[in-house]
Amino acid sequence: MSEPKQIKESAVTYSTIEASAHRLFPNLSLDQVMAELLLERAQKNLIKYQTVLRQFEAKYPQGFDAVRDSVTHEAAPADIEQDCFDWELAVAGLGDMTEELEHLKSLERFPS
Repeated sequence: MSEPKQIKESAVTYSTIEASAHRLFPNLSLDQVMAELLLERAQKNLIKYQTVLRQFEAKYPQGFDAVRDSVTHEAAPADIEQDCFDWELAVAGLGDMTEELEHLKSLERFPS
């Protein structure tokens, strides 16, 4: 009896990924490769959130709290409300990525 097609495709995909990982990261195990890739993605996301925050800080020199308060207590234009929402998401994203980076950096990525 032959293996189901999905299992064969999974094995082929896994072996292709494994071969690429060994070519791109020749001295690392697959777990170490995964940790490195996750670390790189978290760093990229952190930079993205930092950039967004700098843009909003330049656009609104009074700061996030003042803009949020004005949106909360006054009838602010829709574009300012959207900026406030996006700014708040960037603040949260920055915090999340900072925590994720700390977590990933605490992993023993290169065991002896």
